[in-house]
Amino acid sequence: MDEEAMEAMRHIMRSQAAFAGMEVLTYCFMANHFHIFVRLDPKETEDLDDAGLVGRFRALYGGTRCASLGLDADDLEVILKKNGSSAEGIRRRLKARMGDVSVFMREVKTRFTLWYNGERGTVGTFWAERFRSVIVEADTAAQRMVAAYIDLNPVRAGLAEDAGDYGFSGFGEACAGGSAARRGIARIEGQAVWSTRSRERYRARLCSRMGPGMRSLRRDQKTAEEGAIEEKMPEAVGTKVSGLLSKIRAFSEGWVVGSVAWVESFCAANGWLGYKKGRKAQPVTQDGGAGFAKVATVAKRL
Repeated sequence: MDEEAMEAMRHIMRSQAAFAGMEVLTYCFMANHFHIFVRLDPKETEDLDDAGLVGRFRALYGGTRCASLGLDADDLEVILKKNGSSAEGIRRRLKARMGDVSVFMREVKTRFTLWYNGERGTVGTFWAERFRSVIVEADTAAQRMVAAYIDLNPVRAGLAEDAGDYGFSGFGEACAGGSAARRGIARIEGQAVWSTRSRERYRARLCSRMGPGMRSLRRDQKTAEEGAIEEKMPEAVGTKVSGLLSKIRAFSEGWVVGSVAWVESFCAANGWLGYKKGRKAQPVTQDGGAGFAKVATVAKRL
């Protein structure tokens, strides 16, 4: 993918996520692969009312028609309000495409392939393989570790010295002013809205080794103003995290990432292979920095 293709991919990802009811926490598009980190709650789709359904439809299709249904958003709104014999079938068909990572990825990749072939005069499929997915424990250091690993892709590849300078990643888009990307980074940092604090704390996760600057930040974070935090941050920035700058197979070939107790209870509850044989969650061995490695564990594929 060149920059034009990455921009098209970003638009497709955002509109498809809005339709599917998923929040993009962060992402990274590279020339020959991409990562998307999404947060979802299937119950939000199950409980979706007709107004919400029309809103999601409009986020994906705008004013154009959905070819499979032969409807635009205005037509859909009228049919659902009438609540005739066809309304329930349409609701089921649309909701079947929401709140599911496999369907989301299929539609993102298909829409991008159609765009690419139309723009470049090519034919056939664009992506070589099926996607791989990893389940990550929400609102934990494991979530922050995986997000940082994704945003460090261009640094590992030598395309940027600072992850915030790469335009086709969540952190890069956030630093450039993208509102959707800023909401994602704020969520990763456990904050309701983007701020200087969330930006610099996330940058510190990408760049520090827990040096004196970070220890000062931790001691002062409860009472300091944002300006004081920014003054201390340069001490922590500049030394890259060695572990996250290496390839971590657990994040691309694993099944589950989270705390030991959560990983083991999740796999046991779902009857996944390996746990029937007494296999335990394995700690991520790379130095994740900022205390990540103490809490992030993975159940590896067998």
